Amino acid sequence: MLVKRMLFLTVLLSFLMVGCTRYANEEELKTLEETKMATKKAEKKLEDLKNERRSLEDRLADRKKKLEAAKEEKKLVEKRLQEFNN
Repeated sequence: MLVKRMLFLTVLLSFLMVGCTRYANEEELKTLEETKMATKKAEKKLEDLKNERRSLEDRLADRKKKLEAAKEEKKLVEKRLQEFNN
């Protein structure tokens, strides 16, 4: 029984080893290159989106500052208007 198992494993391993090569074939290299290019493209898109987000966040912060300044100016005008009416 042990001999049969060993023989079966040896045959199975020999079949598995026949298909294995040390180097990648042409199709695998092409797939690898396509994957690398897709990865670079995705990384570039990610970087572009990060830059766009930073730009939008900067614009938002600037507009919030302007809004706060406008609110302060509105309060000041309302206060002066009340003083003028009294």
